Amino acid sequence: MSTHTEHYHFLDLVRAIGILQVVLFHVVFGVFSYGGSDAALALIEQLPTWMTFAWQPFGVDAIFLVSSFLLTSTLLDEHTRLGRIDVRSFVLKRLSRILPLYYLALLLFQLGSPFDPLQFALSAVFLGVTLGVGNVIPVGWSMEVMMLFFLLMPALLTLILKCTRPLLILGLAILITTGSRVAYLHISDISAGRVFLDTYQSLPASDAAKHLYYHPWFRLPPFLVGMGLAIAYYRASSSAVKHSWRGLGFAGLFMIIICCYPPVHIEDAWLYRLPEPVLVVYFGSSITIFSVGLSMVIWNSLVFGAKWMSPLGQACKTISQCIFGIYLFHMPFLALAAVMVLRSTDRAQLATISVAQTWMIFTLTAIFSIIFAQLLLRYIEIPIMKLLRRLSS
Repeated sequence: MSTHTEHYHFLDLVRAIGILQVVLFHVVFGVFSYGGSDAALALIEQLPTWMTFAWQPFGVDAIFLVSSFLLTSTLLDEHTRLGRIDVRSFVLKRLSRILPLYYLALLLFQLGSPFDPLQFALSAVFLGVTLGVGNVIPVGWSMEVMMLFFLLMPALLTLILKCTRPLLILGLAILITTGSRVAYLHISDISAGRVFLDTYQSLPASDAAKHLYYHPWFRLPPFLVGMGLAIAYYRASSSAVKHSWRGLGFAGLFMIIICCYPPVHIEDAWLYRLPEPVLVVYFGSSITIFSVGLSMVIWNSLVFGAKWMSPLGQACKTISQCIFGIYLFHMPFLALAAVMVLRSTDRAQLATISVAQTWMIFTLTAIFSIIFAQLLLRYIEIPIMKLLRRLSS
């Protein structure tokens, strides 16, 4: 059996990989966003097949799932001890954890962009992307999704626990949300094959593609899978033996690879020769498939332990602790790293970027972001969080 520390070491690893994949995706995204079609085509030709995972934005789903698992586990412990969930305490803790850095990012990014009173106001209450006016922060959409779900989590979990079969209810909820993604893509005015390609070819993404990617409802599956994993493991923990199959982890890893390695960025790839209905189902359900696969890998780490994680534990914990700071502020460091590596501010230079330069930009961005996030954690995030919690108590 694994220890509590080993559990968290592995979860820290997942979150660390998740946030670093987000940074790498944004390096790639930045090339074809700011460099235009020439840069996009050059990057597609340059990056080797083994780096196909860099084109897939699944890192944020891994973060969603682990956060949901950890918070649900905390609420389950509280429900067992008190017979209820202290909603006020939970909400205050979430607000004190997210608001300090979020509002700092909101103010700093607003200083560098034209002021839109409506967008700023809705961004401040986590509704900008949801209501269609956008978020001042480049990655603000995901913070909106997290905040909205976390505020609803206590009530949702309370309702689920009142059911005799909570896992069945969650399973149905996952099927409904996934089915809605598939149905929306089916009835939308865009071919499923263009969901990624339009963006990767520096074309404006369709409204359907934006809604599917950014809207909170369509991003629910990782959160629901995380809740289901927490409930399943919490129930299993009450028995002397946690039943599992070691092959479950490998099956989950296979599902993750299936999601991360289709060549979504190459227009004439085998993927886009598949029938349209198959593409609709795949692109509509891919985040659910990925989330279920990741939950299977996490389950095995919880049951069988992850002793091999010990040497990596502290490094992953360091990244995991300041994950919000890395996520919110890595974009400016990405631009700085690109200028340092390419030694130019000319966007045309992006069309000449090499694989080595891509990794150098990613490495510098990650290092700068982690150092800055650690400073924010120590001097802003923790002090303000403690102050808010002390005042609220």
